[in-house]
Amino acid sequence: MDPWNIGLVAVIVVGLGLIIFGALTDRYRNRRRATAMIAPPDRPIPRFQPDAPAPHYLSDLQARRAPEDAERTELTQPEREVIASELNDPGTVRIKAGYASAAFVTDQTSSWAVLEGPAVLVCADAIESFRELLAVLEKLILAKTPLVVVAPAIAPEVLATLEVNKIRQTMWVLVVTPDEAGMDTVAKTCQATAVDRRDRQAGDVPEDRLGGCERWVSTAKASYLIGTPDAQQSG
Repeated sequence: MDPWNIGLVAVIVVGLGLIIFGALTDRYRNRRRATAMIAPPDRPIPRFQPDAPAPHYLSDLQARRAPEDAERTELTQPEREVIASELNDPGTVRIKAGYASAAFVTDQTSSWAVLEGPAVLVCADAIESFRELLAVLEKLILAKTPLVVVAPAIAPEVLATLEVNKIRQTMWVLVVTPDEAGMDTVAKTCQATAVDRRDRQAGDVPEDRLGGCERWVSTAKASYLIGTPDAQQSG
């Protein structure tokens, strides 16, 4: 074969090889770029140590168990007898609405929810978010004052949060959801001013808008307001 032809064939073969190599290389680079674009960014975790123990989280079941050092809330038999006589006293104000959840029960033997000297928050409308209660709860937790929340309705997630906090004893709280007549009775006898959602969300709930009584007792079907300001003034 003529040397010129041999050289031409060699050039063609080398050229085709370079073209194929370039195409494969370009295809590989494009795949890498596409993978990099859709992959999450490679960000190091600050202060992460591979051998660090995994964080511990409370399950819902664990959260609904009282802590090992829980404060005693069971009543003695003499205390139950005193409260029972108060519940039967004609002067005790009674409304037809019990606790919103059995999780608020403080005395398992009698199935009563008993709060001593609580503040009473009367909500003019339904509670839809936990934020609506934050301002009141923060003040009362610091003062170690129990709270009775009275509202026409309460969102399930808010009720669940209050249940867990009561069980874990981070706060002493009770929720009651009476009808309109019951709401009016509580507001009048406890001398509370109903607070609407806008004011609750804004944290505009001064102490003079909260009511109170000497003792609040709720069963599954009724609540009893003992030693209310209204009753003391009438007496």
